[in-house]
Amino acid sequence: MIKLLLSFLLIFTFNSYSQEEIRVSDIKVEGLQRIDPGLIFGNIPFEIDDEISSIDFSKTISLLFKTGQFKDVAVERQGSTIIISVSERPIIYEINYYGTEIFQPENLNEGLAGMNVGTGLVFDKADLVKAEQEIARQYLSRGKYTARVVSEVVPLERNRVNINFYVEEGRVSRIQSIDIVGNRVYKKDDLFEQLTLKTTNFLSWYNKDDRYSKVELSGDLENLKTFYMDRGYLDFKINSTTVSISKNKKNIYIEINIDEGDKYTIGSIKVSGKIPEELESSDKESLSLKDLKDQVLVKEGDIFNRKLINQSSAAMTSKLGDYGFAFANINLIPKIDKVKNIVDFNFLLDPGKKIYVRRINIIGNDKTKDKVIRRELRQLESSWFSEANIQRSRERLSRTQFFDAIDIETPSVPGVSDQIDLNVKIAERNTGSISVGAGLSSSEGIVGTLSVAQANFFGTGNNVSTTISTGDVNSVYSLTFTDPYFTDDGITRGISGYKKTVDTKGQVGQAEYQTDSLGGGLTFIVPITEHDVIVVGTQLDLTELTLSGNAPSAYKNYCTSTGSSTTTCDTSSWLFFTGLEKDTRDDVTFPTTGTKYVINLESTAPVLDVKYYKFAISSEKFFPIGDNLTTRIKGDIGYIDAYGDDVLPFYKRFRVGGQKTIRGFKDGSVGKKVYDTNYKDYITNGGKSTLQLSAETFFPVPGMKRSESIRMSAFFDAGGVFEDSPKISEMRYSVGVAGLWLSPFGPLNISLGLPLNDDEHDKTETFQFGMGTNF
Repeated sequence: MIKLLLSFLLIFTFNSYSQEEIRVSDIKVEGLQRIDPGLIFGNIPFEIDDEISSIDFSKTISLLFKTGQFKDVAVERQGSTIIISVSERPIIYEINYYGTEIFQPENLNEGLAGMNVGTGLVFDKADLVKAEQEIARQYLSRGKYTARVVSEVVPLERNRVNINFYVEEGRVSRIQSIDIVGNRVYKKDDLFEQLTLKTTNFLSWYNKDDRYSKVELSGDLENLKTFYMDRGYLDFKINSTTVSISKNKKNIYIEINIDEGDKYTIGSIKVSGKIPEELESSDKESLSLKDLKDQVLVKEGDIFNRKLINQSSAAMTSKLGDYGFAFANINLIPKIDKVKNIVDFNFLLDPGKKIYVRRINIIGNDKTKDKVIRRELRQLESSWFSEANIQRSRERLSRTQFFDAIDIETPSVPGVSDQIDLNVKIAERNTGSISVGAGLSSSEGIVGTLSVAQANFFGTGNNVSTTISTGDVNSVYSLTFTDPYFTDDGITRGISGYKKTVDTKGQVGQAEYQTDSLGGGLTFIVPITEHDVIVVGTQLDLTELTLSGNAPSAYKNYCTSTGSSTTTCDTSSWLFFTGLEKDTRDDVTFPTTGTKYVINLESTAPVLDVKYYKFAISSEKFFPIGDNLTTRIKGDIGYIDAYGDDVLPFYKRFRVGGQKTIRGFKDGSVGKKVYDTNYKDYITNGGKSTLQLSAETFFPVPGMKRSESIRMSAFFDAGGVFEDSPKISEMRYSVGVAGLWLSPFGPLNISLGLPLNDDEHDKTETFQFGMGTNF
């Protein structure tokens, strides 16, 4: 009976308790150091006054762990109060690297940030292990198989840590052998030439080409594929690549297994698709499928060449781009006949919409004025997009030499399908310079130079410069001001003044004399097309000529003809000149294609001492004959003479010989030799006419990776000066090799020239060089 009463009492008590459910009266958070409590309250699935019985404590813990900010979370109840205890993960304060030489710390930091290891990020031991492994993998890809990477975590106050990476890079594993298996048509030596990776050789210390790199090997495999695909082998494939390492991890062995496949020829070529109606019907902008087919660089029966096929597709896209179709696409559809080994191609045209350029934005010009940049642009706002105009705009901006980088982007206008903006992003160059330097020349000895120049004066695009140059032969003091846009039409105006002394001292292949000159000039350059300009100008030159007592008779006779003494005479002149110039070269320093020719006509006014006229033509053409080979053909002709009863000054005559004309002969020494009894030696007095020819092939330095600052050449020079018309018997010829290095101290030119038909009176100079800027 007593037990029954107790049971009823317990049931009554439980029901009374259930009728008054306990609710959350407070939420306390313990263990926070740097994290705002709002992060906790924003992620827990309950709040004050919620029924405690409805709270899922496991879910609460899971949600807080998902924030990634805590390494431990606990939730407990004390009456109606919920207590959340957390232990925060530390924050990475600093990352340090010790022993790294191959990789820069900033590059490592950038890579590790993508793996959640970086300054300001939450530290996680698992992420650190992955980062350590990734750094080791990067060393393996560079051929450092003995590299070791160890990380250290250093606790700091306020729940922060420093991470230190200690690296032992070890030695680079060298490539001991490379073998190519499966080649039938081409010799292994021909295939090895396509690889940048080499076995250890006597230039490996410089080129570092015997150091294995996974990235380099991938590039070499693509080079092999390109080699075969450009020679007809459409089915070429690489079956396998095996890279093994010796036990001591010092030597690498590479084996490449290939399948050459069969050689294919080009079958039919078809260009299909629809030309937009506005191009078919326009008289000014007509374009047909035939015009596009003319861009194809291969024809039926040719050996298959992937490079030419891709270039053909690119040329079609570019052609459509010139007519405003910025997003044109050429879909290349091949049809392969594996029985006859013939591949047909269908270039399927998808022009898309014709695109307008809505706005041109100039970005990055902190100093250069907007108009200086915009005047060089050939793509205009509110006009059709033209790929040719954009490319030409980039070239013109580059030629100003005001900018280190030029990037032109064409983002679409949001919400409009036929408009783009042109974003011209530039990185300005420091165009102001003060330089003090010295150079060496085989013809002038030591040349000292002081130059102060500002190529982009106050951001206006104008050029102001002053130069002092002193050498054994030439001393020049000059001041120039050039405004490339004197008018809005692009007419250039140049103003110059100079003081110049020339003292040959018998050092430059001609007899001794000295001139002291003071003068100034005014020049205008008028553009008539994108590549053609007309040059007009005038120059006033006040010169005094001084001769030594043993000067040649011809020199003294000239002074006598001016009514002066035999040792000193005034030879001042007022010169007027004009010319036509055309320049289509793709680069000013190291061109690979294009033409430059200059036609000059000048004459002095009959008001001062010197009266003469001069006509000269110079032309050079560059054309590539291979991937790294460029040939230049150059020719110069000229004629000069006095007018009236005057005598032509001997120092105005044409003179050839030296690095700029005929290498292997001393400067100005080529020409008919006569014995002068007063000078007691054979001399040349130059000539009234000249003919110069040159053929030169430029190539990279053998054994050296391609460089943008150095190249070599093999040359053939020919030329001479003549009293009247050219005479073959008086011309001189030479062959040799030359090199140009754009060094930090100025351009260094060297040449080894071998004269082919010099006689006993010619002054030859096999080795010639020049360093620094000569005037």
